[in-house]
Amino acid sequence: DLPQPEASKLGIEWYRAKFNEVLQQIENHFSKFRISDALMAIYKLVWDDYSSWLLEIVKPAYQKPIDRITYNELIKIFEENLKLLHPFMPFLSEEIWQRIETRTKDEALVISSWPKINEVKSNLIPQFEFAAEVISGIRTIRKEKNIPMKESLELSVLNTKKNAKDWDVVIKKLANVSSISYIETAIEGALTFRVGSNEYFIPISGAVDIEVEIKKIQEELQYTKGFLQSVQKKLSNERFVDNAPEKVIAIERKKQADAEEKILTLEKSLASLR
Repeated sequence: DLPQPEASKLGIEWYRAKFNEVLQQIENHFSKFRISDALMAIYKLVWDDYSSWLLEIVKPAYQKPIDRITYNELIKIFEENLKLLHPFMPFLSEEIWQRIETRTKDEALVISSWPKINEVKSNLIPQFEFAAEVISGIRTIRKEKNIPMKESLELSVLNTKKNAKDWDVVIKKLANVSSISYIETAIEGALTFRVGSNEYFIPISGAVDIEVEIKKIQEELQYTKGFLQSVQKKLSNERFVDNAPEKVIAIERKKQADAEEKILTLEKSLASLR
């Protein structure tokens, strides 16, 4: 038996946490007869989180077998997905359910138990979302600079947010990154992108047009300053602050803090290129 890769283990733990979160949303929608909202939540879970992300995370290398632990866990997760889909796709989901393994009529999907909300590591959800933004940033650079996916890249990180490094294995796999190093100062003459206040560098000799990078950062800086002004204007409105729910106020203040951090990061990047 093959050992389970760390990326697969982490991906499955994340999906279980995400499934749990979405299940709570679905049950809330059902309780209020918001059927279309429940359907959309299920669609996004199965199409975006399961198909687009989880299967990519656990997929073995080309022509390599998948380990038994991951395979069994994926089947269990897929069956839980089918239970959510069954109220909206009864015939198709039942057909797939019966083909997974031989079942008696007493084991039919239509009479199976509804998934239960369990205790999970909910902190994995924001961690994954941050890692997904990093992966998307690397893929965007590949697309903009015509760098083929088969060509591995090196990634350096100014980790100002002090993010955990647990998801590095997933970033390496999905973005084809050979190494991730954590640095204290910016790297000059490298391709860069930002996620939150973290700055990421991909050193590629001769591939950087300094003027284009400066223009790109200036445009992003101008946009972020405008966004910050709009948030500050909202928070300075006494009527809004007095009447808005506390949760909404907290979200706006977080937007303000994130924008201020991003502006500082952009200004540092701009200074390093000049």
